Amino acid sequence: QETVLAPAEVDNRSSVAGFGVSFALMFILFFSITMSSGYMLQSVTKEKENRTAEVLLTSLDSQQLMIGKVIGLGCVALMQMAIWLGGGMLLFNRGATLLASLGGVTLPAGFWIYLLLYFVFGYLVYSSELGAIGALAPSAREGSQFTFVIILPLLIPLWFNSIFLNDPNGTLATVLSLFPLTAPTAMVTRLASASVPAWQPVVGLILLAAAAWFFVRLSARFFRADTLLSDTALSWGRLRGELRKGVKRAA
Repeated sequence: QETVLAPAEVDNRSSVAGFGVSFALMFILFFSITMSSGYMLQSVTKEKENRTAEVLLTSLDSQQLMIGKVIGLGCVALMQMAIWLGGGMLLFNRGATLLASLGGVTLPAGFWIYLLLYFVFGYLVYSSELGAIGALAPSAREGSQFTFVIILPLLIPLWFNSIFLNDPNGTLATVLSLFPLTAPTAMVTRLASASVPAWQPVVGLILLAAAAWFFVRLSARFFRADTLLSDTALSWGRLRGELRKGVKRAA
């Protein structure tokens, strides 16, 4: 029999409060990651449009500029997440009597640590991807045309949200929670919904961390003076070509 993450069984599916907490966390993670990653795209394209990038590149290496942006905007994202979760927990505590009448909510051991780590690595993946788009796009308008495709994987768990209620340990829910591009929202929702085999959040986190390392490294290849100072329009053809070159450099 597989060992699960918590000593006691976690099953919040039959609880109205548990159901609400699980899906509230999914949406908070989704909006936190997409909004904070979107700031990366806006920041890079804005600096290209107003020529601030030219000034910054006189004193900074392009990859130093990229890493500084990821760290700085990441701190802002963590503060935003803390405010949202803090507000949610405050409401949760103030409404404890009501929630108790709806049913108790049991979260597994180490849940908040996993939530934080999945958020951080998820942010690194998506901010790096959108940062690369920002480095190639001459304006925020052109860059935003590619945003939906980039964040599409993060939307998939929201579209299939019913599986986390009906079959949280089924094949589809497990695959979504282990695949790096869908793991940030999928795994946290599974952990909040039901007992999960102990190895799965660990493996999912390792795969997500590896993906974050790869995308940060790949994105850094796009942060070059010739791309940051270029006014060339961004197209799917150009993106594919730059992606092939970036993968070769990152390998």
